[in-house]
Amino acid sequence: MNRQEVFDLFLDGMLDCAAEAFHSTDQYRLLQEKLERMERDCETNLTQDEQDFARKCFELLLDVSGQQEQYIYRQGMRDGVAVLKRLGVLA
Repeated sequence: MNRQEVFDLFLDGMLDCAAEAFHSTDQYRLLQEKLERMERDCETNLTQDEQDFARKCFELLLDVSGQQEQYIYRQGMRDGVAVLKRLGVLA
């Protein structure tokens, strides 16, 4: 495993820990309640075909959002290191 792969694995672990911490917050609980309410509304108001289409759309949106989250998290780590180097905290 090369240095980049080790670094990526390290960042993935940090992101997983941050996500797990977020999942224990009230904000996450409220968001989950909203999602459950939306799912119930979809089941009530949409046909099965419409539900399937909506589910596929939401899955795609969640996938894109997750990839964006990973990119931003990694860039934030790089930016943080660059700032610390510029301030002379890191060599």
